[in-house]
Amino acid sequence: MDASIKKWGNSQGIRIPKEYLKTLGITSETPLSIEIAGNTIVIHKKYSHKTLEERVSESGMPLIFSEETDWGKPQGSEVW
Repeated sequence: MDASIKKWGNSQGIRIPKEYLKTLGITSETPLSIEIAGNTIVIHKKYSHKTLEERVSESGMPLIFSEETDWGKPQGSEVW
């Protein structure tokens, strides 16, 4: 794909085709990182840690909370 830099307010920008963004899972809210590698501009999604809720929803399994378990009195040199 050929592209060109266009004036965008006081800055300059490049438009990325919607199909490219959809393929990569990038939305207007996706944090990106821009680097220069030699004579190339490299744009990639920044890694972000997923929350527990996101991980559970991706698993398709429900998150089950259980009651606290009483293991009895200390049997050795436990501090608790």
